[in-house]
Amino acid sequence: MLKKLMKNPAFLTGFLFLFGMFAVSLIYYVGWGNEVPKLDLLKNVEGDYLKPPYSPLEYPPLGTDNFNRNVLLLIIVGAKYTIGAALVIMLCRVLPSVVLGLVVHFYFKPFRKIIDNIVDAANYFPPTLLAFLLLNWMMLEGELFNPADFPYDFSDKLMFYLVILIIISIPSLTLLFSNEYDKIMKEEFIDSSKVLGATKRHYIMNHIRPFILPQILLVSIREFMIIMLLIAHLGVLKIFIGGASLDTDVFNNQVFVSLSYEWSGLLGGWWQYLWTTYPWISFIPVVFFTLTILSAKLMLIGATRVLDTLGQDKREVHEGKVNTFDGKGPFDFVHKA
Repeated sequence: MLKKLMKNPAFLTGFLFLFGMFAVSLIYYVGWGNEVPKLDLLKNVEGDYLKPPYSPLEYPPLGTDNFNRNVLLLIIVGAKYTIGAALVIMLCRVLPSVVLGLVVHFYFKPFRKIIDNIVDAANYFPPTLLAFLLLNWMMLEGELFNPADFPYDFSDKLMFYLVILIIISIPSLTLLFSNEYDKIMKEEFIDSSKVLGATKRHYIMNHIRPFILPQILLVSIREFMIIMLLIAHLGVLKIFIGGASLDTDVFNNQVFVSLSYEWSGLLGGWWQYLWTTYPWISFIPVVFFTLTILSAKLMLIGATRVLDTLGQDKREVHEGKVNTFDGKGPFDFVHKA
């Protein structure tokens, strides 16, 4: 299946963009660390100094920000934290939900209606608002907040950020996989296994696993897209991956700066410039969030097509084996008089 996925143009295009951004960010980290130095002032043709920040025309390809730093380097440095955090959250959401879905399906059937009602009711609460309420006290504000001395370090905030974004979606994903198991266990071949005395382990390894593995891939890609959107929304609300620190920009304003330069921190820190004479600063992280989500969408489209093709091929092979007898039709062995 992996070879077919990599041969699919849509899946390959999306994968190459995500892998390329992540790889370039790691290479920059190995070679130069996470440092993005402030640029020297530029001069015009008359020799006069230009006032930063500089537009993409003055300093290609993406210009500079409100600290006169190269925006392209900031995007590259932050890519590994943004994409990496989304991948970690995705895996820690999906994999436990697969196992918990089995537990709910096999051992909590008498309580399924109660569980379904509770999870469905919780889904009406916006995940962005829920994450903001749970993270805001630790990241920026609250009684413990002190701009000069943050009560939590980078690793504490990063871990808490990841844990909250993982936990808030596990109940709904668990219910999703449990419902998938319900559908599989209603198939006709399951009845035959029950008659033969199959165990739960037999159901899982021989009947559920072949059906659920493709679904895990599709759900994982969808979750990655949802997580990227959630990270972007939290960035606008000033909730950054790993927290933020106070610094003074070229306009002598005290602003919060992401500690890791991840894209949600760039988006939240630059959002205010959308309505100024420096709008390119705000648009650049939006563009890269959009490109990343579109790349994941291409991977989802490609994976769906490949899995549909594989499923159709399996059905055709199965039907061919059932409906033929030594290469003949089912009634060809009956000779006409």
